[in-house]
Amino acid sequence: MTAKYAQGANGITLFVLLTAATLWVKYAFSPEPEMIFSLSVTMKLVMTAVALGFGYASWNIGILHGNVTVLAAASYFTPVFSSALAAVVLNAPLSFWQCAVMVCGGSLLY
Repeated sequence: MTAKYAQGANGITLFVLLTAATLWVKYAFSPEPEMIFSLSVTMKLVMTAVALGFGYASWNIGILHGNVTVLAAASYFTPVFSSALAAVVLNAPLSFWQCAVMVCGGSLLY
């Protein structure tokens, strides 16, 4: 349906910009403490922004021009990869395969 209505246009840039603007407006009107930026925080922020941008762009290109069946099947691998990355980043002593089975099982139930 997305490919039909998009007519080849990629709307992800507008979506990400509007989401960012909305979140900044929400932050401006909330009683949150002032943000403190350090080099470490800034690098993590930039890396996260790049990863999210590439992820959304890749997904949208796949939806518009790819095989949606293959894309849907591959999307079930994303929670497994995410669990592995989180275990490494958090240095968590988790049984990877046990977590992967739970995440994939949960995504199938949902």
